[in-house]
Amino acid sequence: MIMEKTFFISKSASSEEYSAPAYDRFQRIEKLNLLVDSGWVIKSFKCDAHEEYFILEKADQ
Repeated sequence: MIMEKTFFISKSASSEEYSAPAYDRFQRIEKLNLLVDSGWVIKSFKCDAHEEYFILEKADQ
């Protein structure tokens, strides 16, 4: 079985009351590197006007 994870690199901080805060891009890249080192594989990268994120996958052990 393959596990899948969405990993956000940046997310816009809109003026909406309940919006998610903007992420520190460099800290998120460091976290992504740790995930890749632990066996996660980058399946794809998505980018739109509001968010940038990777789809990661890993074989379930």
